[in-house]
Amino acid sequence: MTTEPETRAEAPVDAGPVEWSPDAPASEADVLIALRFADRAARKAVTEELAGTGLHTGQELVLAKLLHHGSLPVAQLAKVLDVEVPTATKTTQRMEATGLVRRVRNSADARQVGIELTDRGTELAHTVQEVYDRAGRRALAALSPEDRRIMRNLLWTIATTLEP
Repeated sequence: MTTEPETRAEAPVDAGPVEWSPDAPASEADVLIALRFADRAARKAVTEELAGTGLHTGQELVLAKLLHHGSLPVAQLAKVLDVEVPTATKTTQRMEATGLVRRVRNSADARQVGIELTDRGTELAHTVQEVYDRAGRRALAALSPEDRRIMRNLLWTIATTLEP
């Protein structure tokens, strides 16, 4: 018995969101594709909200992590950002040049240097937090608190499964 291959109609390039049925089966590929589109939409929303702040892509995450963790050595900052040390070094140098972060010697070990927020960096970090809050409220407006909790847990499960 032969079956016709499944075909999907391609949406025109200028079309809005592709329609999908919430009751249709979801293959592994469908889920990952939906994650990629959700990630892209979230980044776009945040980028649009950050326009005019002078931040370059990724710097908002540095501000958020330093606000949360306080002073961190570059190697540890790179680890929490999931980037290579040279990338974190270049990013923090650029941010230091614009007055968002500063390098401080560790009082217990003068060989160690930490990166910390300046007053301007702290103020901008709070702005970033507000931007993420607004974008999050917009993105999740149709979900109940329980749905958000489940989604968060599922997303972290996926992340830790892919990057143990």
